[in-house]
Amino acid sequence: MKRKNLTDLKEETVFLNYKNPGTAVITGASAGIGLTFANKLAAHGFDLVLIARRKERLQDIATRLESEYSIQCEIIPADLALVEDIGKVADTIKQISNLDILINNAGFATQGYFADVPIEKDMRMLHVHMTASIQFTHAALQIMRKRKQGVLINVSSIGAYILTPGNVLYDATKSFLCTFSENLRLEVRGLGIKIQALCPGFVRTEFHEVGDFKNFDRSAVPDSIWMTPESVVLQSLKALEKNRKTIIIPGWKKRFSKWLYMNSALVRSLLQKKFEDSAQNI
Repeated sequence: MKRKNLTDLKEETVFLNYKNPGTAVITGASAGIGLTFANKLAAHGFDLVLIARRKERLQDIATRLESEYSIQCEIIPADLALVEDIGKVADTIKQISNLDILINNAGFATQGYFADVPIEKDMRMLHVHMTASIQFTHAALQIMRKRKQGVLINVSSIGAYILTPGNVLYDATKSFLCTFSENLRLEVRGLGIKIQALCPGFVRTEFHEVGDFKNFDRSAVPDSIWMTPESVVLQSLKALEKNRKTIIIPGWKKRFSKWLYMNSALVRSLLQKKFEDSAQNI
């Protein structure tokens, strides 16, 4: 099957002006935002390296994308909560001579007060959100600086700005990704490398269907607040075109929520109460 033309895309956008797309590496690529990035980038002609724990699902995705878009798609089954798997992926990234894009998307959340959550579970989260992102970014920058081009996307969360009891380490690690990204942008200024911290709010993915959130009541969140992964990814890519800022909060509702939170102690108190009540029902 021939590669689809850009004009065939449902939501047309000229992505980053790449005339000869290279390779994109995506973690957490088996579902949700990561999978949507994979679909979009494959449609734009990028070869892919997809990373997630579920080998069979990754293989099915790779087979489909190679068939639909005539690209090459490598998979790396890995658990990024394990230091040895992080090292394996980092070593692979160092060997990708035409690396154009790295998307650190893998993540999960726990539910419960920090002192009550097993520390082993929190350390797994720290490795997935921070250790992996740090090592992969460091590896990618060795290549991107030499090529004087590249894109780094760290998928953070609106949780980086809205503090909620029961999500202490999740909020903290996502906040780290924002600061990490903003400082990196200062360091690579003038090198042709674009840095983005993507901070979505509630997105309709598997995130709220697995692990500690498998019993999460989605109806507790108004429909108007939920976003689709397609909308989040499209806004991320459009923001990269403009490249005016590092922190991207998809959707005006999310930006307004951030403003309310940052400017109103009352709103902050109400939000914390809401999430406390939600935690007790899970």
